[in-house]
Amino acid sequence: MTTILPEEPVVTDRDSVILSNAERRYLRRKFKGSLAVTRDVLNPRNQLRRLVGRQTIQAKKLADETMQIAKNNAPMIGVIGVSAFLIATRGPISRWISKLRQSKTKTPSSK
Repeated sequence: MTTILPEEPVVTDRDSVILSNAERRYLRRKFKGSLAVTRDVLNPRNQLRRLVGRQTIQAKKLADETMQIAKNNAPMIGVIGVSAFLIATRGPISRWISKLRQSKTKTPSSK
């Protein structure tokens, strides 16, 4: 047995108002949900939290890259570091060597 539906369903004014109210409530819930999401995204505290998170990730990435470069060039970095240390301490080292030489060349004084 088949049922034949009318081509255009009969919608009364009351049904139309009920459907309109239901659609309006649905759209209002949808709008309030998107408004809450927008407020959450635009909240300065949340923006700051996301910024700090992004900067932290970038800093970790940069640190990892720097560590990899340092590992690959460790001998050269060591030579440069020792050279910089010797250049920075050449004055105190020369004074120490001069005092050492002077103390060895002095003859003990007799009393």
